[in-house]
Amino acid sequence: MLEPKRILILTCSHGSGHKMVANTLKEGFELRGHRVSVRDLFNETNPALNRFIEKSYLLSYSIGSNFYKRIYYDCEDNAHKKFIYNLWHFTDRALLKMINEFKPDCIINTYPYTISSIMKKEFYPDIKVFTVVTDFCIPMAWIHQDTDRYYIACENVEDTLLYEGIPQSKLLTTGIPLRSAFYTHENRRKLIKKYNLDSNKMTLIIFAGTYGVLRNIKEICRRADRIENLQTLVICGNNHSLEQELSLEAFKNTKVFGFVSNINEFYTIGDLMITKPGGITLSEVVAKKIPVILYNPTPGQEGENAQWFKRQGAAVVANNISELFLAIEALKDNELKRFSMKSATNKIFYGDATSLITEDVLTQLNSDESISYRTESL
Repeated sequence: MLEPKRILILTCSHGSGHKMVANTLKEGFELRGHRVSVRDLFNETNPALNRFIEKSYLLSYSIGSNFYKRIYYDCEDNAHKKFIYNLWHFTDRALLKMINEFKPDCIINTYPYTISSIMKKEFYPDIKVFTVVTDFCIPMAWIHQDTDRYYIACENVEDTLLYEGIPQSKLLTTGIPLRSAFYTHENRRKLIKKYNLDSNKMTLIIFAGTYGVLRNIKEICRRADRIENLQTLVICGNNHSLEQELSLEAFKNTKVFGFVSNINEFYTIGDLMITKPGGITLSEVVAKKIPVILYNPTPGQEGENAQWFKRQGAAVVANNISELFLAIEALKDNELKRFSMKSATNKIFYGDATSLITEDVLTQLNSDESISYRTESL
């Protein structure tokens, strides 16, 4: 019988998606009897600086799309120059300490930690380094020639990696890992009854809490509440002030929720969804096959995710409130278009990504020899 493997998964607290993917993979490997350590490298290197980076990221995001666009594409231009290599020298001791203490058989990145590939080249040429790309595009900071395998969501990422000189043999299209609840069949009729909804009305789901607030969320909810034969469920996530604020509105056809652990049920209930185009959310859209309107995407990963989904026919992109409500009215009354969007998601769904990734990682590890670790102190 093969020995259990030791798997180090590197993640980051900047946004919940990376952590969600890391923990989903952890569960997948542990169910197969392997030992897993999920570590936040930035936070363990310098918690204060990590909080500063996260706050700066969220601030730049909220200030405006032009400001965020400038920061994002400046990072893109410098990803393979001083930026990543300076980052490596900032985090090298923390990462090497993790490796020498845990002695992993492989490292899996769920964040653009190309420093782990630099570490591989400089210290552990035999250790396997895998990267799970958590968007439907791939920023340059993810890419490094010494990464052994990329697990990707779509051909858009594949094309970029091939263009950057990554061999086809290092790429595996799996989709992005999601919790197992997104792959189970649910009884929609029972869920409609559970949430006390009108089965004769269409149901619109609005994800309002992503990175703070969808812009103009109050106006969006007020206008949606007045649309005939439509009921709206607004998910505020951990944004408690937004939840309280919206709960004070005199809505007739709208229900407001805070954080919901069973978010998969809302995908099943919904006929239509409005959200920001984050990679994890879009993966959930694909798994649950719900027509989606991507509202006011920020330039960068969001914008590239949105445009790729639009090209596939799997989403409508609305850049302002006028476009948003034109899209709602058009999709609400067009069953054929909604069916077409659902069909488009079938073409970009590859099954349970967690199972595909864990199986492939273990196959590669089981064919390798053991790794010799450094024993000297850091």
